[in-house]
Amino acid sequence: MANVDEAGARRRRWLRRPGRPSAEAVRLAALALFAGAALNLAFAPVGWWPVAPLAVAAFSAMVSGRTGRRGMLIGFWFGTGFCWVMFQWLRVFGPGAQEAVGVIESLYFIPFGWGMARVSVMRFAPLWQACLWVTEEFGRSRWPFGGFSWGRLAFSQPDSPFTPLAAVGGAPLVTFLVALSGTLLWRAVVILRRDRQAAAIRWAALMVVGALAIPAAGFAVPLQSPDTGTPVRIALIQGNVPRVGFGRDQQEAAVLDNHVKETEVLAADIRSGKAVKPDLVVWPENGSDMDPYSDPGVAAEIQQAVDDVGVPVLVGAVINANAAGTNVLNRLIVWTPDPGGGMGATYDKTHLVPFGEYLPFRGILTKMITRFNMIPRDFVPGHGKGVLTLGGVTVAAVICFEVAYDDVVRNAVNGGGQVLLVPSNNASYMGTGQTYQQLAIARFRAVEHGRWTMEAATSGVSAVIDPHGRILAQTGEYQARYLDMQVRRNTSITLADRVGAWPEYVFALLGLLAAIGLGGAATTLRRTRALIPAFRTPADTLPGTPDGEGAPSGPASDADLQTAVKGRAR
Repeated sequence: MANVDEAGARRRRWLRRPGRPSAEAVRLAALALFAGAALNLAFAPVGWWPVAPLAVAAFSAMVSGRTGRRGMLIGFWFGTGFCWVMFQWLRVFGPGAQEAVGVIESLYFIPFGWGMARVSVMRFAPLWQACLWVTEEFGRSRWPFGGFSWGRLAFSQPDSPFTPLAAVGGAPLVTFLVALSGTLLWRAVVILRRDRQAAAIRWAALMVVGALAIPAAGFAVPLQSPDTGTPVRIALIQGNVPRVGFGRDQQEAAVLDNHVKETEVLAADIRSGKAVKPDLVVWPENGSDMDPYSDPGVAAEIQQAVDDVGVPVLVGAVINANAAGTNVLNRLIVWTPDPGGGMGATYDKTHLVPFGEYLPFRGILTKMITRFNMIPRDFVPGHGKGVLTLGGVTVAAVICFEVAYDDVVRNAVNGGGQVLLVPSNNASYMGTGQTYQQLAIARFRAVEHGRWTMEAATSGVSAVIDPHGRILAQTGEYQARYLDMQVRRNTSITLADRVGAWPEYVFALLGLLAAIGLGGAATTLRRTRALIPAFRTPADTLPGTPDGEGAPSGPASDADLQTAVKGRAR
């Protein structure tokens, strides 16, 4: 009967109407909001990578020893600060876009904060908390509508000591290790706050050494050498996109004309000796917004440019998916010069962006929000892997935002792609930093898969990236320009390609079990004070009020510690 009454009391505490927030709750919310926003400094275009583990440490400190309910509050405000800034480039779509996506994405941090608070009272809390970062990214990258992988901790590390570790376990391993460095720093602070004696100082120093040793391990990872492999010369075409003074039809025609003209500039430079003839040419995503299959004039214009340059061209185009033209495909076409040339093998984008390339619940949303009528037709997903052959070169091709999804890139590389191509259309986001965030992800993928990587964009930023993630050439925004460089093909695969998604599955599952399964084991700890200081429940939050406020600084009895741990586990 007592257990039933206790369970009922817990339910009433969770379901009661919230009253006026305490000063402590307001302070925590403000700190969490600031820490989440500050995490963006680790990402492009700023790129201060050490901010990532420091922000993790700050968040871990805020949820340490808190109740699950308070952890949810902290998680929401941390996620709001992070996502609001991360997706600021959506403001180009008008009022409400950035706000809506920011709020939706921040919801993932509510259960994340709950789990982080629960595992903070467990042994080896830094390990479980690092796993939970992977768990949160696992869910956010998959649900709903296929998820959105933008803003993963790993993508803040394209040129840090953590970067080489991508070749070992991919983005999930790098996220885990960045988070582990941060949680170990938090634990070092906890130890020193509790005790300044020699033993405690040694344990704190050990935690700091561990936090520094993790990224240092990246220097021991052997990366694919940029100088090995069969050479191949690839040219990228950036034609630029006009944004002012054009209607929809005129702009589509101008985009195609721009890419045709820049291809002809390359051809003229080859004839004059200013440029070396490449083995293949890459156009960006949507280099032609008009369907060459249904419009003979469009096909003839592209064919003329391909014949002029005299090598196969990978053309990005928007293709009607049905006779009525109500649905479209985002397609890459292998286009070869005459005689006997024309359109050949294709790859259709498989992972589409909801609300960008298609509108879920179109019938309902267009009635509620009239601006959604500006999306006149939906893209439909393709099938298969982005493995194409141009001029004897097998390439792994992923289209724009697909570069953020582990499985899409890995499938193309494991399918035989020797060079990674990322045709993109970021024209809507110029001046917002989005294109530099995508470039950072492409750099990360170059290291992860040991491939020379070429990003071809409509209006910026196009770039050539070596297998160490270094940018060797790039364009600016709003430039009409081609990049021409000799790179090298690679047929070997990294350990990350071999192990696939297993590191993510393991880390995500461990985090989940720690939060909802193993977390309950905290209630059975009988000798919490006997644990080694490095992994003891933080004394600065035990015992005291349910969130640790007003905790005495002196030692607590075993009974006090057991009672406090029970409170946290609930």
